[in-house]
Amino acid sequence: MTAGVPSARTRAARVRDAQRNRSRSELLRASLFVASLVMLGGVFLFTHWMVQQLSKQVSASSELLARLCAQASFPATRDSTLQSILKGVIADIDFPMVIADEHGVPRAWRLVDPDQALVSAASLDSLAQGLPIAPVIRARVNSVYARILELDRKHPPILMTQPLTRATLGRLHYGDPPLLERLRWMPYVTVGGLIALIGVGVWGLETVRRNERRNIWVGMALETAHQLGTPLSSLMGWVELLRGRMEETPGSVPREELTETLGEMERDVDRLNKVAQRFSHVGSSPRLERQDVSALVERVVEYMRRRIPREEGEVTMTELIEKTAPLPCSRELLEWAIENLIANAINALDKRPGRIEVTVIPRDGGAEITVKDNGRGMSAAEQRRAFEPGYTTKPRGWGLGLALARRVVEEYHGGKLSVRKSVPGEGTTIAIVLPGA
Repeated sequence: MTAGVPSARTRAARVRDAQRNRSRSELLRASLFVASLVMLGGVFLFTHWMVQQLSKQVSASSELLARLCAQASFPATRDSTLQSILKGVIADIDFPMVIADEHGVPRAWRLVDPDQALVSAASLDSLAQGLPIAPVIRARVNSVYARILELDRKHPPILMTQPLTRATLGRLHYGDPPLLERLRWMPYVTVGGLIALIGVGVWGLETVRRNERRNIWVGMALETAHQLGTPLSSLMGWVELLRGRMEETPGSVPREELTETLGEMERDVDRLNKVAQRFSHVGSSPRLERQDVSALVERVVEYMRRRIPREEGEVTMTELIEKTAPLPCSRELLEWAIENLIANAINALDKRPGRIEVTVIPRDGGAEITVKDNGRGMSAAEQRRAFEPGYTTKPRGWGLGLALARRVVEEYHGGKLSVRKSVPGEGTTIAIVLPGA
């Protein structure tokens, strides 16, 4: 077995471990979601039960106090001391109350609009006798009548009778105190607050995760650019040295061979320089310049066509490229993103003949670039996680290709990168949509 190349058993074990870790992660997220729902339901039920108990107590206290006022009203008309006590009790009542006579005419009320001081006792007497009263006073009394109907819908009125003859003197209409109305909203407010708190927590954790991923990308990019910088400088120096010696002592080295070697070295230097520029752009805001996207894609296709493995069978790469208007973009980064998509398509080919189709068409003043393969395809779960950093279905790989491609397209170019279509066993189509200038 060749050193450094994992066996099929080792690759299978890695795949199983990766699938097991993903299953554990999904199970943990599902457990947290269920636990949150159970907690919210428990809090809602407990708060609702507490509010019901408080409501019963407040309602019972209000009814008791209302009955006290109703039964004490008649004796208080004859006892000045009792009348003073009753006035003090009524002044401290915190729920709406209306006392009406046997004809249904309101005679006294509290916490009901309009203020009783705006309606004179003489006007109420006239109303009870069927005499006309001022329209303004009539409108105010009608407001009290409307309020009586509202109170009766919540609580039946309490009959006021004479203690000895049991003759009907009137009725006392009452409602719930404002505190009780507010208490009834407490379960919903509590659950809403918990949902908001959980939402803020999830948003905060997601923000931290995004920042961590961003920092990892930036750190990796800057470190890679730094590591490539030193050999680049050295290689450039050797190229200049060889060129200088060839000019000083012509004939010492076959010129044709030396020229070819220098050309290859220069191409390698250009390639390394392009890689360094790509990584250095990841940690900063790249400069966008108008580029011919069609020509850019053609260069990438030609480069990637030479990288298709020939020993594994027939693989063809075709392109259908239409002319598009020049668009503002970073040539190095956009080439990188397209290379990642094509490389991902090559790695997904699991049958022969393998086919990869690259198309470029104008769209809404911009351009649409699609990469289609007839490889293994992706399930719905894999499509949802395809662009997550670190997620990969390959035994060996960092899972950064599609994530970096999306970052390049969406964050740097304001475009959209998505899985257009993917069917397991049939293939995948991934699309880049770049906006117009």
